[in-house]
Amino acid sequence: MTQIFTVTNLNERIRERLENDPRLHDLWAQGEVSNFVHHRSGHMYFTLKDRDSQISCVLFKGNIGQVETELRNGMNVLLFGDVAVYRPQGRVQLVARAIKRDAGLGFRFLQFEALKKKLGEEGLFDQEQKRPLPLYPERIGIVTSLQGAALRDVVRTIGPYPARIIISPARVQGEKAEESIVSALLALQGRTDLIIVCRGGGSAEDLWCFNSEVVARAVFACDSPVISAVGHETDVTITDFAADMRAATPTAAAKIAVPDVADLKIRLEQSQVRIMRALWTSLERKEERLEYIQRSLSPSRMYSITGDLRQRLDHLSDGLDLAQAEMLKARKTRLDAAKGKLAAVGPRATLQRGYALVRSKKGLVVAWDDVLPGEEVELILGRGALRCRILECIDEKEMDG
Repeated sequence: MTQIFTVTNLNERIRERLENDPRLHDLWAQGEVSNFVHHRSGHMYFTLKDRDSQISCVLFKGNIGQVETELRNGMNVLLFGDVAVYRPQGRVQLVARAIKRDAGLGFRFLQFEALKKKLGEEGLFDQEQKRPLPLYPERIGIVTSLQGAALRDVVRTIGPYPARIIISPARVQGEKAEESIVSALLALQGRTDLIIVCRGGGSAEDLWCFNSEVVARAVFACDSPVISAVGHETDVTITDFAADMRAATPTAAAKIAVPDVADLKIRLEQSQVRIMRALWTSLERKEERLEYIQRSLSPSRMYSITGDLRQRLDHLSDGLDLAQAEMLKARKTRLDAAKGKLAAVGPRATLQRGYALVRSKKGLVVAWDDVLPGEEVELILGRGALRCRILECIDEKEMDG
């Protein structure tokens, strides 16, 4: 008959087999430390991994004195201990009894540092490239898993702030997570004032997609500022460096993204008070000005002003009449003088002295050959004129002879 094991019996059988295998005792294992936790009980829990595999490890507090160096994620170590099974969970693990640091750094750590250096040299992390967050965003995009607590934390924290929330779902761990995050970011282009990329805590392997070059470049290329909130406060990813701002947690990212509504109400109330004070002050000043104008425009005051203006108008009118008379007199005097000068040098004065002008049908006669014998001419005298006929034309040479 086929034997049927309970889960407890099955785990117990596996543990007996492993613990009775001498090859799995007093062994040395080499790998990179990941997911390191120093529990409040004093025990240390971590993962030992290489490029292709990983195994859970525990170092009980009684053996901590056998650790030659302070453990941290990304460190390469040599571990001495035994393979065992944690029966409640059926998990194979290494129980360390001594740990010393290996010569090299972990593969993932080297990957992280190499990518960080490459993108840093390209300027993706420069502070000058960081864009300021909008003070009052109207559209906030969220890139995260729909099933994660991070989404609920962000939405709850934004709470009553009147912004439109646009959720662009993405896988945030595991296979094809990188492509999913990039697609989610592209889907938000031109639709938001601010983007939050977030997920809750997890192991280094869970968060590794946020150490991807394509994700970092997609974050850097977003057309609106990006807040990165990946993991817990101590977790740092390449995405954090590429984003415009890093937040310790998704909740912290939401607090950074929007102003506090209660604070906004207080500031609005203060602004309202200042505006009302300014309005009342302005009204009081205008009332005082109006009262002054009313006093200035009283009937007695207006009569006084009108009387002064009438006298001023009469004075100006008299002055204008006098000036006009003087100007006409001066111009008449100049005209008479011009007439006298014109009469003295004009042709009529010359004719009065016994000279005459000779004019034919062709015009003024000034030379003997301007006319012919027998031709009629007109002599204009100082008084009147004579119509004559030419008897003879005499050359000036003949006259001299």
